[in-house]
Amino acid sequence: MSETETTDALNLSEDEIKAFCEAIQEGFTPAQAAGTDQKQLEALYSLGHGFFSSGRYKDAQTIFQSLCLYDYRDQRYWMGLGASLQSQDNLTMAAEVYGMAGMVTNLQDPTPFYYAGLCQLKDGELESADATLNALKLMGTAGDPNHEAIYAKAANLHEIVKEKMAQDDAPKES
Repeated sequence: MSETETTDALNLSEDEIKAFCEAIQEGFTPAQAAGTDQKQLEALYSLGHGFFSSGRYKDAQTIFQSLCLYDYRDQRYWMGLGASLQSQDNLTMAAEVYGMAGMVTNLQDPTPFYYAGLCQLKDGELESADATLNALKLMGTAGDPNHEAIYAKAANLHEIVKEKMAQDDAPKES
């Protein structure tokens, strides 16, 4: 399909395409630029959540990937995508997606990095897990009960990482 055929199939005029591109350049999300209603995004999120809850992780992944493209600023979409990937044992990609979830909040929420560290540990990426869990301590807000709970879970996870790293460094007896 040529570019002209694609444009014709979408029924977009040249002015509409220019307006969309200008909106993106001005900082609008693709969903906002296309005029997608927030209710539609919430309906898709509910669908993805439903797929995830029923164990249909690949279907959930597809929905959450779409949502991340439509509105890359919503942390829930990245967390859903990360959880879908993690549930399919795609741990490297899940850790990266959780990192994106953390970036969306300007590193103000340590939760995504806890899950990234968990994926890295499970994947055997001990040095990455160690670095992630160390960095997590600098994120969030001390005194926030949700963040304090994550800090505690991350500290426990970090101890496991350190123990495994020490085991890997210990000389092997034959």
